[in-house]
Amino acid sequence: MADLDQIMGEAARTNIKTIGQFADYYRKFYQVSKWLTDSGQIGSLERDHFFQNGLGPSLWSNIQHRLNIVERDVRPGDPYTMTQMKAAAKFILHGTNTSMNGTKYSQQTPGLYTQNNMPYFGQSKTAPSIPPVKIEETK
Repeated sequence: MADLDQIMGEAARTNIKTIGQFADYYRKFYQVSKWLTDSGQIGSLERDHFFQNGLGPSLWSNIQHRLNIVERDVRPGDPYTMTQMKAAAKFILHGTNTSMNGTKYSQQTPGLYTQNNMPYFGQSKTAPSIPPVKIEETK
C-alpha cells in the first residue's frame, strides 16, 4: 500500500502534462494496484479512486470534463473507472510529448483553449467577433 501512495504522490506533485508522463504513471500504478487488487487488499472502486488522486487537480479537471461529455450514463457522484480515465487522458494529452521528462511540446492542438498549460475544453474568455447582419424589408 505504501508503494501505491508513493506512486500517487509523485504523480500528483509532477503535475502530469504529457502523454509520456501519463503513460509512466499508468504503468507504475497499474503494476502495483493489480497485485493489491488480485490479492484482495483493495477493491476496484478504491483502486479507481486512488488512480484519480494521482492525476493532479489540473489534469483531473480536464478528464472529468471529457468524461461528462462521453460517459453520459454515469450518474453524478458515481466514480469513473481507471479504463475510462485512461481513455480520456489519452484524448486530452494526444499530440503532447511522449518523453517522460516533461519537456513542453511546442505545438498545441488546433481548436483547444489552454489553461495552466493544459488543454481546456471550456468556453473561450473572448468570443469571436461576428459582424451584425442588416435585414432590409422588401415591398
